[in-house]
Amino acid sequence: MAVFLMVLTFSNFGLAAEDMAAFYRGKTIRLIVPYSPGGGTDLHARLLAPVLKRYLKATVVVINKPGGGGLVAMNDFYENPQKDGLTLAISPEGLPFSQAMGDPGVRFDVRKFGWIISLYKDFRCLMVGIDSPYKSLEDLKKLKQPKAAISSVTSPAGPATILAFEVLNMENGKIVAGYPGSTEILLAVKRLEADFTVITKSHALRKNPLVRPLLAMEETRAPEFPHIPSYTELNVKPEVKRMMEILMLGQAAGRAIVTPPGVAKEKIAFLRKIMNSVVKDPEYLDKVEKAGFFAKPLSGEETTAKVEKALSVKPSELKMLKHILFEKYL
Repeated sequence: MAVFLMVLTFSNFGLAAEDMAAFYRGKTIRLIVPYSPGGGTDLHARLLAPVLKRYLKATVVVINKPGGGGLVAMNDFYENPQKDGLTLAISPEGLPFSQAMGDPGVRFDVRKFGWIISLYKDFRCLMVGIDSPYKSLEDLKKLKQPKAAISSVTSPAGPATILAFEVLNMENGKIVAGYPGSTEILLAVKRLEADFTVITKSHALRKNPLVRPLLAMEETRAPEFPHIPSYTELNVKPEVKRMMEILMLGQAAGRAIVTPPGVAKEKIAFLRKIMNSVVKDPEYLDKVEKAGFFAKPLSGEETTAKVEKALSVKPSELKMLKHILFEKYL
């Protein structure tokens, strides 16, 4: 009897997969990018789209909806859900962190998104303009009031940028917020509207980059920049080290493909299966490697577990982190 039920279950799954494949075939998939064109997430989406198109035998259209460090698009994605499974989004890294911090701009519950797969986790560095007069961390520390550019406090790179002031013990730092996305932030740093930012390493690996790294805001050095130290190599206060650990936990889900709430479980299971194949596809892997992305996918199930864990930080630790992020440098 047990063997019969197992065979029946797998048979039904195979039938469901065939039904899902037929549903997506010939349809148009909307892939929402919550940032401006030209940034890292936008580039990744456009590398992914043709490969996903091939697997689903569907048209994949990338749509940019910048604003609020990604929150504008994700709020709309949540509040006006297209439940047919034809609208997907690449979530901003640190989305669970934004919710855990009680960001007033958050109008969603990350646990209700359908987490399909985490494509990658960004590797971020503290960077200055390519022609900046600042050649070292010591140069930045000498500034009377160093300024750092971000989209918003809880944008993917916002917390790391603010915590850079803590890591470098620059108590007189000032945050310049409000930039729509990475494209505008890069231009601001290049023009010296801000002295530095924290942004993904891929921006320094591009042809004719606008920025250069001075510090890896990660637990290890970047292989591409072996001469640039990690923040863990500096004399960082224990409480600041803990704040960085919390940040890393909140961003562990990386940049993920998600569905809005209400999408059928069968479609989520099918999309997970498709994306698990896409991220192993030689064409996709070749593209992301050439673009300088650190591809380290996590399954939808693993990503969902990390999202849950990110919402379990102690209230006392969140209180300390909120003070640093929302009050101290603004």
